[in-house]
Amino acid sequence: MFGSRVLLRLSLMVFLGLGVAFFLPLYAQAPVSGEELRGSEIAARFEEKMTSLKSFAAEVGFELQHPQWKSSRTYTAKLEARGRAFYFSGMGYELYSDGASRWQYSPAQKEVVVHTVDTASLSPIENPLRLFSHLGATFRTRFRGERTEGTTRYYDLTLYPHDTNAPYSQIHVALYQKNLHPAQFTYLGRDGVNYVVKIMKFDPNAKVRTNFTLDTKALKGVTVTDLRE
Repeated sequence: MFGSRVLLRLSLMVFLGLGVAFFLPLYAQAPVSGEELRGSEIAARFEEKMTSLKSFAAEVGFELQHPQWKSSRTYTAKLEARGRAFYFSGMGYELYSDGASRWQYSPAQKEVVVHTVDTASLSPIENPLRLFSHLGATFRTRFRGERTEGTTRYYDLTLYPHDTNAPYSQIHVALYQKNLHPAQFTYLGRDGVNYVVKIMKFDPNAKVRTNFTLDTKALKGVTVTDLRE
């Protein structure tokens, strides 16, 4: 079972990938190569499509690749998002956030931890969704080309963080060419651990839940640790 910080990092990667439209066009404000110029053009189209969404639902697959493991580990998760609120279910955990508070629920451990969401923070642990509109100056982008798998065409981009202390050195992004929906995000960790997020199903403007809070009083035999100020 993963610790809470690993879980939050994984859930962040999903939202970071699905919310990439909110910051990609800013990467190439001053293009220095044809690859960056092309990446900026694709990202601008992606942004126009994705920023019109009021909500989305998705099913995703995670693959964790560790240099000390003989084989990678795979997991699946589901998520729903509307504005700053989101719900994440996977790897034995459920995350609820209404944009003000975040509930982390472990049914197996019968434990809920509640945090205050720092709306001013850019930390992925504190406020994953707000990152989408604040990472433009954090990365540079490169267009790697187009490719075909079967009958499906993809655009491939690579994002490079300016911060050498970032936990990953690169993010490889694959977009479906026909509709610019997200397909896959591969995070190359500086610690040698790589995370692959595959978007198996993406439903734009989906009918999602209206309540993104967790009613802890309705849970029986569950320990609740409320860390909100």
